[in-house]
Amino acid sequence: MAAPKEGKYTAPSGKEHIFSYGDVSRETELKTGVYTYPMRDGARVQHQGKGAMTFPLECIFHGENCMEDAAAFEEALIERGTGELQHPIYGTFKVKPTGNIVRDDKLVTSANQSTVTITFTETVDDDEEDHLNEVAADAIDENHEAFEDIAAEDFAESIASVESVGEELAVQAALEAQTQSIIDNLKPLAMSDKKTFADWLASANELKDTIKKLYGKGMKIAGKVESTYVKALNIARLTLRLMKLPSRLAVTLLSKLQGYSSLTASLINQFKNDPFDLKKLEKAYSAAVLGISGSIASIASGAAISTAEAAASPGNSSVTASSQSAASQGAASDAGTGTASSSAGGYSSASRNSGSASREAAVETASKIIEMLESMAVFSDSKTERNVFVDANAASHIALNTLVYQSAQLIMNASFALPMQRTFTLDRDRQVIELCAELYGTVDCLDDFIISNNFNIDEIELLPMGTRVTHYVQSA
Repeated sequence: MAAPKEGKYTAPSGKEHIFSYGDVSRETELKTGVYTYPMRDGARVQHQGKGAMTFPLECIFHGENCMEDAAAFEEALIERGTGELQHPIYGTFKVKPTGNIVRDDKLVTSANQSTVTITFTETVDDDEEDHLNEVAADAIDENHEAFEDIAAEDFAESIASVESVGEELAVQAALEAQTQSIIDNLKPLAMSDKKTFADWLASANELKDTIKKLYGKGMKIAGKVESTYVKALNIARLTLRLMKLPSRLAVTLLSKLQGYSSLTASLINQFKNDPFDLKKLEKAYSAAVLGISGSIASIASGAAISTAEAAASPGNSSVTASSQSAASQGAASDAGTGTASSSAGGYSSASRNSGSASREAAVETASKIIEMLESMAVFSDSKTERNVFVDANAASHIALNTLVYQSAQLIMNASFALPMQRTFTLDRDRQVIELCAELYGTVDCLDDFIISNNFNIDEIELLPMGTRVTHYVQSA
């Protein structure tokens, strides 16, 4: 069957343009990352699927109206929005023109022929964006689970091989101190949800009990004595679970960041300043690595998933729509009084679903989790200064790095769909309810407004002149 001789491009406006074609080709991007590591031969290549598919085309227009047809086609390529390409060979795609438009009128060599060269790039429709965020969040979950499996096994192998009673007591003391640090730093986050908090407390109590029995004789189950390795593996999984649960709750990104940053710093300092001189014990180092890496993994994956949920939330879309509607009606905002006109129904929904999230908070979070990963690297390198000669497991290191960098990438990508924050100073006393209604067009999000600004009891009654107020706005 002969190949078709014509292709068609339908512009965003709906106007169709028929063209002939020359030789055709297409190019498909592969989303891959190549990672190399010190003192290790080879590289690890990560494949993240298919990227953009591009179609460079030489579109030919014939006849006495060829120049007018080519000019109209150029205008169609300049239109903003998504068009449709019926490629003469490869099929039909949603596309946007990319690169430069090259116009060639062959007045001498080919009379009555004009050529427009352009590259079409396949694009994703808006109605698929939520699906993409869900897929990315699923990938983060899978990477977190992979990290947990490797980290738990590394910890169990190290802890199960102690050689003296002194080491046993020291390791138990280190684990008990680590568990208490986790509880102290993450309890405020865990308490934000009653059901999760009950589950979290049960895990904390089970972890404490298992640590006490770590080097005991164990219990006979089906005629077998539970091995130290199995108990150590259970300790690792409970420890990681205790850190993971609060990271998935619907609290603000900055609240999560504060809790896990404090936890990571305290775990690093705990190992450095231990009064029992645990720094000389390889097993104590393994315990510290489990806690520190688990804390970083939890905030990275938890922040990435909540940011993706906030960006994909129908509520967040409502913020965009209401802001655009207000702009089209000529709504204005006064920096002195904080007067604005936009609906907050969407903001409130997004906030309650996945924690209040702004573009600024997302960018700060992505930057901070990278810093936390770097602090982990500094901690690992410091082991030689403390005579702790432990070679880090390469697989565990790779898993943590992969999780953190993919989480940061997802946060940054999703941040563009989040509203921005605007801060202004009141030039007169205001009522909180009145101000909320002006800023968002509703009082449905009053609680979120109060919490995000951290208003005290007196300010809830009356906001005095000079108070700095922050609210969400959509970028133009």
